[in-house]
Amino acid sequence: MNYEEITLSGFVKEMKEVSSGPHPRKFCFVLGAGASKSSGIKSGQDLVNIWEKDLLERNSKSHLAWKEQLGINDNNKYEFYSQYYERRFKRAIDGYNYLEKIMESAKPSIGYVMLSYILTHTRHNVVITTNFDHLLEDAVNYYENMIPLVIGHESLAHYITKEINRPTIIKIHRDLLLEPKNRGSELDALHDNWKKALDIVFSEYYPIFIGYAGNDRSLMDYLIQNNEIFSDGNGTFPYWMIYKTDKMSETVEKFLDQSEGYLVKHNGFDEVLYLLGDIFEYKLPSKEDFISDAEKRFKMLSDAIDSFTEQTSINKKISQEENDITDNQMPETAEVRQAVQNITSQTESQDLFREAVALVYLGQYQMAMEIFKKLIEKNPQNARYHYWLGSVFHKLEGYEAALKEVHRAVELEPHNAFYHYSLGKTLHKLGRYEEALEQKQKALEVEPDNAKYHDSLRMTLQKLGRYEEANKEVWRVLELEHGNTEYQDI
Repeated sequence: MNYEEITLSGFVKEMKEVSSGPHPRKFCFVLGAGASKSSGIKSGQDLVNIWEKDLLERNSKSHLAWKEQLGINDNNKYEFYSQYYERRFKRAIDGYNYLEKIMESAKPSIGYVMLSYILTHTRHNVVITTNFDHLLEDAVNYYENMIPLVIGHESLAHYITKEINRPTIIKIHRDLLLEPKNRGSELDALHDNWKKALDIVFSEYYPIFIGYAGNDRSLMDYLIQNNEIFSDGNGTFPYWMIYKTDKMSETVEKFLDQSEGYLVKHNGFDEVLYLLGDIFEYKLPSKEDFISDAEKRFKMLSDAIDSFTEQTSINKKISQEENDITDNQMPETAEVRQAVQNITSQTESQDLFREAVALVYLGQYQMAMEIFKKLIEKNPQNARYHYWLGSVFHKLEGYEAALKEVHRAVELEPHNAFYHYSLGKTLHKLGRYEEALEQKQKALEVEPDNAKYHDSLRMTLQKLGRYEEANKEVWRVLELEHGNTEYQDI
């Protein structure tokens, strides 16, 4: 026996030691179905047991004869996963449908969270997997806010190079949504494109096999046939992890013996990755950080819906008169309004906002005002609500109150050109022309090609007696909107 069995703690200590220094090693992870079990996805063995019952229920006599013909018994049946799959799902589409249903609601376990951290914060940034699921890329996206390179089809294998700088997930049996390989004929041999890619990876990375029983011929045949990659004294010898109560197959033992690798027994995928996460100094984000991130994402969604409501509830026609603070007057088509109503009725705030905007359009300002005040009370950090309340105050000639609300909108969203423009219009109305000029200029800094902002700036410059500058704005408006009859008489 040329391979050596080491303890899990011994492996973890070794990995920590060799991951740094002048000649550090790089590790990759080779995952099988066992890695996803704690995330709620059935292992290959579990599926064989389920399909066994299904096939016995359909026709026990036929099924037992089939097993006898192939020499399947309770000791070796898990090696016949692909044969069970083919017999259970004679139509490929039914098999894809079955797998998608059992995987679509799965969430990454703590092991995948730790692995996503290792992939993004260390040199150990490659995973090779026979799994189809999206657990790892979900973990990298959600917990590390990175986009991994996912090679989910052999036609993409050429993207694997020696210089791998991004978290990379190689799915040698394809991605769940790209006709994953399950049938015996598909798993008899590894595609040449995968062989070339794995040659590159294994020349640089020491593989850690975990959750993989070695029951499919494609990868195992490749490993044994290319044993020289691992067996040389300078080769990237493997670490094969096996659950403490499982038995190692003869094929795996042959590979380990030829490659002079290491056997490591463990208590589960999550435990192993938890220990590795610890040595690489993973720190769990605080609950407040998680909640804050979720709140930010919900605010982005809410703001987007509010913006759509705002834009589609009323027309974008802009009045040239400075006594009109809003640039929207008329509703869009009934179909669009109905769509807005259907979408925004999902939450109370969006429903109220839609109602308030509609009331402004109908000229029912007092009622709209009360709703906007309620919205601000619930969400005082929403710039749009402050702007619209300011708009209502302006309609009612409460210019000082309008100024306060629009100014607050500018404070909350200082890069919003329209709010600066609106604040400038209110200041203009109050005769505070120098301040109005400053706000309108800020609007143009953000949107220099906005004709209505230039036209509004022209009006303020004229009030200040700066006619030469005002004339320049006239030409700029005509240049930007030369075909717009609205500006022909300025």
